[in-house]
Amino acid sequence: MMKVYTFIHPDLKTLCCALLPEAVPPNVEYVELEVESPNDIILDNGQIRVKTEAEKLAEEKQKKLAELKRYTASLLEPTDYIIIKIAEAEARKELLEAEKLKHKYATQLQQRQAIRQWNEEMKQIIQNAKTLEELRRIEIRYV
Repeated sequence: MMKVYTFIHPDLKTLCCALLPEAVPPNVEYVELEVESPNDIILDNGQIRVKTEAEKLAEEKQKKLAELKRYTASLLEPTDYIIIKIAEAEARKELLEAEKLKHKYATQLQQRQAIRQWNEEMKQIIQNAKTLEELRRIEIRYV
């Protein structure tokens, strides 16, 4: 835990945090809080307060879901060209060519399907996390 001195900047009208009381501008009221991180402090309807555990959990879930999305995209990206080739053949109404491509790349298409299925399972695991500790233990790694 750390002590921070939070205040609303007089000119910018934004929430600011200082680690030392002398860092607060003169003649500005501040609130002294004990937090894990300065990111735990919010301005809520003009009131400075610490985020609730539920708010922290929801925010961390969004971060974890964004990480999962980036990771899944990086797994799929090397085979995106296959999807494009098939879609182009279908768009040109070359259905026989599209079927040939699907057959040729069947292994890669199955791998993509497995990655997407894993992604959906991971989304559910993240959404079902009940605590920050549980959420932080979730490792995003496809094996």
